[in-house]
Amino acid sequence: MKYLFLFITLLMIPSGLSAQTETVAVPKGISLTFNKGEGENAVYLDIQLEMKESDAINFDYWLNNPSEMPVFSLQYADQKLDCPLTVKRQLSGNAVGFKITGFTPSTFDRFLNKDHDNQITIRVDKDVRINLFDERGNPSRIWIIKADIINTLINEELKITEDERTDFLTSLNNFYYHENKVDFGVNPGRDSIKTNYILSLRFQNAYNRKRFLSCNENTKRMPVYWNLDARLSTNFKDSLNYIKIYPANFLFENFSGKLPYQLSVKLGNESDQSFINKRVAADASVNVIVPNLINLTTAESNRLRLKPVITAGIKGYYDYSNDITSFASGMAHIDGYYYIPVFNNYAIIVEATSFYDFSKERNPSGKIQGNYSITLGAEIPKTGFKAMFKYTDGKSDINFRQGSIISIGLLMDFFQEKKNKPK
Repeated sequence: MKYLFLFITLLMIPSGLSAQTETVAVPKGISLTFNKGEGENAVYLDIQLEMKESDAINFDYWLNNPSEMPVFSLQYADQKLDCPLTVKRQLSGNAVGFKITGFTPSTFDRFLNKDHDNQITIRVDKDVRINLFDERGNPSRIWIIKADIINTLINEELKITEDERTDFLTSLNNFYYHENKVDFGVNPGRDSIKTNYILSLRFQNAYNRKRFLSCNENTKRMPVYWNLDARLSTNFKDSLNYIKIYPANFLFENFSGKLPYQLSVKLGNESDQSFINKRVAADASVNVIVPNLINLTTAESNRLRLKPVITAGIKGYYDYSNDITSFASGMAHIDGYYYIPVFNNYAIIVEATSFYDFSKERNPSGKIQGNYSITLGAEIPKTGFKAMFKYTDGKSDINFRQGSIISIGLLMDFFQEKKNKPK
């Protein structure tokens, strides 16, 4: 009798409360729409599904089960932000739609200007569960759409086109390339003992890239960068060697004007390789991109042409070099960097600096001094390197000694240039 009672009880349970089947569903695609309004900025995400005419989505499922509502987050480069985003369901035909809000105006602008900043994305943090009605109107099935699949589709939707990439590289990204470069060369001597090996490098990056985005417009956070600029060689007496380390570098940028610029304020230490000449320095400078001056490409080569970067700045320093009485002074400087593509597979890189030191100790004659380098690079296919011939000449702004050197070696190709498609 006990089992008969249980059997009758099960038959009396409404069919709508029966166990629901779960199936992993693969979406046909997604669409992302960005709506910038006066009251709020919203992203509309539609996940397109392969559905029968009899299929219907139970939109009350998320209302009755709020813990099943999809969770979205912002990500900049490879770092996730903990900004609270609001998600609401949207009716969207044979698609399941969500309205995502909670973006600050500056963060939303980065989405809209992806040709200038293509590192921002939006991600779903867990699988999306969708409840479907059966033909009798009872919720009977759960479709599960994997978060990895949705995020892959979102990345494809946000990926910049070749034309947008060209605009990004030629208008702004030279700010990146002129601050991130490595080359390795050999200064050949008459014998192996006199042969010198030279490493030149320059790197700049942010400590915490999440600071490019803000969760609250009233509490904007400024990204802090570090910067390393050095020329090292096996000849420690080479007058052109230097090491400049800036653990604190603050950048203020404006990319929306006709003349994009960066303001930089950095604090650090500068020395020669032997650490005999050394100083603590505070440098304030402005970087601007100017129109191209030289065109050595052809219609057939379709090379991307990065524009010249000009830097003008002033530096205050405290010199505590060996064997001198420490003193404080300053220096004004102008620097230039120009990457010039040549025909199909070559490039010329011109770098120059001119400086005027205000101290009598370092510049008793009161002259403007400087140095320059000219590099000829030839692409080595499928390696990410260019073969390099480099000539450097002039005075160092660290020890103020004259030097000139020829080196042959490899230039690391951070640019990884792609040919621009002819229009």
